[in-house]
Amino acid sequence: MRNRRKYFQSTLLNMALILAITFSVILTGFVFSSFGKNEAPDQSENQQPEQRLLEMFRPTQYIVTQSNGHQQLVVNGTDEKIKGIRRAVTQSTFDEAQTKTVTTGQIKKILSTKKSQIFRYPDVIPISYFNTRYEQHISAQKPFNFNYFVLSLDRTEYGYFVNTKTNQVTTVKVSKLNSGQTWEQVNKLPTNLTVDFKAYNGRVVLNYPEKFKLPVYSYLVNHRDPKTYVSSLLGTMNQLKITQDDTKTVYTNKLNNQQITYDPSWETVKFEDHNPKNKLPKTYLDRLNSNFSQINLLQLDLTDTRFYESQDNGKKITFRTYVEGFPVYFQSQSGAIHMVMDKYGNLTSTYSLNELGVPVPNRQSDVELPATETVIKQLTDAGVKASDYNFITPGYEWLINEDSQAAVNMEPTWMIETHSGWQSVTSYLRNR
Repeated sequence: MRNRRKYFQSTLLNMALILAITFSVILTGFVFSSFGKNEAPDQSENQQPEQRLLEMFRPTQYIVTQSNGHQQLVVNGTDEKIKGIRRAVTQSTFDEAQTKTVTTGQIKKILSTKKSQIFRYPDVIPISYFNTRYEQHISAQKPFNFNYFVLSLDRTEYGYFVNTKTNQVTTVKVSKLNSGQTWEQVNKLPTNLTVDFKAYNGRVVLNYPEKFKLPVYSYLVNHRDPKTYVSSLLGTMNQLKITQDDTKTVYTNKLNNQQITYDPSWETVKFEDHNPKNKLPKTYLDRLNSNFSQINLLQLDLTDTRFYESQDNGKKITFRTYVEGFPVYFQSQSGAIHMVMDKYGNLTSTYSLNELGVPVPNRQSDVELPATETVIKQLTDAGVKASDYNFITPGYEWLINEDSQAAVNMEPTWMIETHSGWQSVTSYLRNR
């Protein structure tokens, strides 16, 4: 009897031991499985740096056109509802792309399509960037660029890629889009600025038909370390020659004919590449990609930085900081990032070391800006001809906060681009 009890106890003990070991193995496997997910990210996580960089080429503004033709600007492009529109586009299929050249009147008509959502870019981008961001496979007989995308939501099932520089429109057939549900999402977007489209100097542009108000924003300023750019673009410090040019510090890598100049007065670094092996990329897309790849080397947080302007078929590219869909001026002499290629493919890039930090309260009232027509009349009355300037647009001035040198104010104003660069309309008229 005692032996039976002893045997029974031994059997229970062995079973408990087996269960404990089994549980331990399962738990260990679960733990290692969890660590494995963290240490070996999936493909989408591996692409995060590239995806963050593609964010620089996303739309800067969104426009809603109601069924009655009334158009309003979305005032908060980072709103969660915008992501819903992006998902709707991503889940749709675009095909049957057809490109044709049209008149400015036809461009204006397309951009005024009733019951539609418009994605606005400050300058033309290649369709391949749109394909990547929205997981599409749009292709035409010839690759095309555009600066507006009009998504019709009146069940006609068409989308329009508009290039206001060349007056070319690429029409696509849209399928797998729930236009009714998407229109409901569009109508929930926060809008309060009335806009429309007008033709100025032979080009259709976004027009502000009424005076409008924009808030003043204040932010703490973060200053990036110039050595971050030196190590990322030139190599380790012990490979470089360091010299002084007045207040500027020059870092030179003689092995590849590259150098970086740190200018403390403007808080910028200028990278210059004069490698004899350089060649000018042939296409606009190739030039953007070339600039894109250099920025990617820096691995910086560029959340507020967006593609702003290209000139000379992509030989000159400017990126600016954006606040609520509007570009910022005077962050440096040439924006957040300015890149220039010469005919040999030699690249000069200027990076601002200043970036927006956390927002801070300010006591200033909203600034009322005049309508587009009012600004044009001010210029005309002052004797300014249409040929004297390229463009006018509302934007924000980067101004040092008088109460704190660590902060900056973003003050709204009308800006004008002349042959000598950008300045506020007020200062331009004052200095004439």
